[in-house]
Amino acid sequence: MASSHTPCSRGFTLIELLTVIAIVAILAAILIPSISKVRERARETSKLSNYRQYFIANTMYAADNDGFSVTTVDKRDEELRTTPYVANSGNSHPHWTWLLAGYLGAPTRGQWVSWLDKIYINPYFEDYDPTKRWLTGTGLNSRLRRNGNNGSDRWYMNMYWASWEPGDTNSGPTLLSAITFPEYRFFVGDTHKEYHVSGPQHINTTQHDGKGMFVLFDGSVVFYNQDEAELSFNEPFKLRDYENSEAP
Repeated sequence: MASSHTPCSRGFTLIELLTVIAIVAILAAILIPSISKVRERARETSKLSNYRQYFIANTMYAADNDGFSVTTVDKRDEELRTTPYVANSGNSHPHWTWLLAGYLGAPTRGQWVSWLDKIYINPYFEDYDPTKRWLTGTGLNSRLRRNGNNGSDRWYMNMYWASWEPGDTNSGPTLLSAITFPEYRFFVGDTHKEYHVSGPQHINTTQHDGKGMFVLFDGSVVFYNQDEAELSFNEPFKLRDYENSEAP
């Protein structure tokens, strides 16, 4: 009579198990950094796309507003404003995020909360706090032209101050056609501060390996270090010489 028996299955040996673990570890070491780079690239691409959309929105805004670029904020008394808006409680004023919202397909929701729209929030801004909605890490350039008349050297501010009165020529909108050096002067860029850049100290160049992202008035998106960004802000005509001096 033939004997019958059930063959027993052989488990993994220690060497086989260690080999499998080693292969998994190698694959993880290869794939995880690649996935992180893909995510980082996607985040940067999303931000770059938003910056380009700001430029396109401002071009459309200018077409509807006699050729003027959008202002940072309009703090004039209500009876002096030319921009229609819905009054909100508190010290709310029409600002650029609200003024461009309709051209970006973003919900307007009133000027006081338009900062909360995702398109305005810099995904690299580590200090973002929804309770401080005006601190988005994205700022509009408030210095677009100088007043050199009568020996003075003052900046026209691309906004209306609360103290503005009819006839005041030191603040207000600027014609897109009057903006000099559009290939070097930035329109919107990374900021440490609020929704505007009114001084070099507001410029943030820490988010992209020692550089900041900026969209220029010619529509191009660039990465500037601190020196380049400050020149773009204060003296964009000097950027060409700076870039040539930095070339290898």
